[in-house]
Amino acid sequence: MYSEISIGQFEADSFSQLGERAVRTDQARACQCELMASQKAARMRKFCVTRELQKRAENICSQEIEFVFSDQFKQDDACDQILVPLQKLCAELNPESELESTDFTAQHTALYSVPLLEKEQEVILFKGMNYLKYRAAVLRDKIELKSPCVGLLDRIEQKLKDALRLRDYIIQANLRLVLSIAKSLTDRANLFDDIVSDGQLPLIRAVEIFDIERGNRFSTYATWAVRNFLFRSTKKRRKYRNTFQSGVESVAVGLSDHRLAQRSHESYHHTIHGVLKKVLETLDEREQMILKRRFGLYQSDTPQKFREIAEDLGVSTERVRQLTIRSLQRMREAVEEQNLEIPEII
Repeated sequence: MYSEISIGQFEADSFSQLGERAVRTDQARACQCELMASQKAARMRKFCVTRELQKRAENICSQEIEFVFSDQFKQDDACDQILVPLQKLCAELNPESELESTDFTAQHTALYSVPLLEKEQEVILFKGMNYLKYRAAVLRDKIELKSPCVGLLDRIEQKLKDALRLRDYIIQANLRLVLSIAKSLTDRANLFDDIVSDGQLPLIRAVEIFDIERGNRFSTYATWAVRNFLFRSTKKRRKYRNTFQSGVESVAVGLSDHRLAQRSHESYHHTIHGVLKKVLETLDEREQMILKRRFGLYQSDTPQKFREIAEDLGVSTERVRQLTIRSLQRMREAVEEQNLEIPEII
């Protein structure tokens, strides 16, 4: 009753078979229920419709399928013009390591295992990715939610899955662009890994909205998009860093410098630690722990990075920064309310 196409049939296929699969599914014959007379089809499909199948159809219909349209997609020979070249290219690329995962923050050295794309290869991959999304959107309009056809759902899901895999391959081939930009923006307030992580977001978005028919190379567009995004994010981190430094100085002036001469400043340290202890007690347990670890107070001799604290707490680095700012502000307010005096440096 159903089409011969099945999602499970292709899950184990390699990247080299993607193009062949795209051609085969685009030319696949319709399900028998699509070919029958409408009344007979309705009666026949009524017996095979389940709640799970309807929910699957609803999920597909609720998805936003975003693609860059081309007039070539509507031509009768679109499959031959777009998917056949894609089939040949996928067989040639055939990466040794499968790229199913979208976790690009792994080993940086592994990124270079995916070769750079030539201009002709970019055209084929981008057109293939957007055409598969376009065909999935066209087929989705044929779904009947009350009695969905499982073969039709299979074809739509497979096209979206293949389009996502093409997108991931393009991203992998261009990730070294993010690395090169990140190297030029690294400083004390912006760690290399943090910049690379941030740079992946505009790269992914650039792949999804890039129009290959304008004749530009993707690297040109992606460089502009990634660089602009990272300029803003790195500037924001520098501003945060300056805020932290000024906050620490207002609460415990020169604390790190005084550790270097602790023996000759015992009286000063005793006084400043007393002030810090009083204002720290106005904070909750988590806020105290963050400040102690961030600025090397008491148990720790070496200030820790936001990323290290965030990993132990199970929260984001940004959240730790926000908590630090809030805690420093509360400490300044406590100093004013309790009329505490911070001694001058000896």
